Amino acid sequence: MAGDIAVRRQKIRDGGATSIHTSPLVTITHKSNVLSQTDGLFREAARAALELPEYSHITVEEQIVDSMVYKLFRQPSAYDVIVAPNLYGDLLSDGAAALVGSLGLVPSANVSDNFAIGEPCHGSAPDIMGKGIANPIATMRSVGLMLEFLGEDHAAEKVYRVVDESLGEGKFLSPDLGGKASTEEVIEDVLRRL
Repeated sequence: MAGDIAVRRQKIRDGGATSIHTSPLVTITHKSNVLSQTDGLFREAARAALELPEYSHITVEEQIVDSMVYKLFRQPSAYDVIVAPNLYGDLLSDGAAALVGSLGLVPSANVSDNFAIGEPCHGSAPDIMGKGIANPIATMRSVGLMLEFLGEDHAAEKVYRVVDESLGEGKFLSPDLGGKASTEEVIEDVLRRL
């Protein structure tokens, strides 16, 4: 699945989407040096899947999870697609959210061969439910991920572009980003741009 994601992302970039990356890269994250049975199996399975001919143009690297956290915080632009067991993925996505300023900005996906679920990395945020202050951007970016999984790359790119335009303009920012816009106002601004 990580190979498919990298191929789709590259297709979107080749179509003109702005990116710091020029070629696909997948980083396999694990702790097989200590957890040789479980993470060793994950590492081997990920490597085998990424060695298929359709992924021959993808650069594949490995990173032990603890050093991955350090490098992700110091050099986030070094990564394109990260594949990790669920626990590590949860920790890395929440940590990455700190780099961009809010859990409300970061999409996430749980994927397998038969399904994909896009979701904000923050989960459901029940503590702010109904207050109109939740940042909907991670949900919108998760919609972009789901559009990619459905093969709707053009639509995904459009979602990413208008969300980035809204954030770049900075007129409708939710409180977690230092703004005063409500959840509904942020949504309306993005929908207007679509």
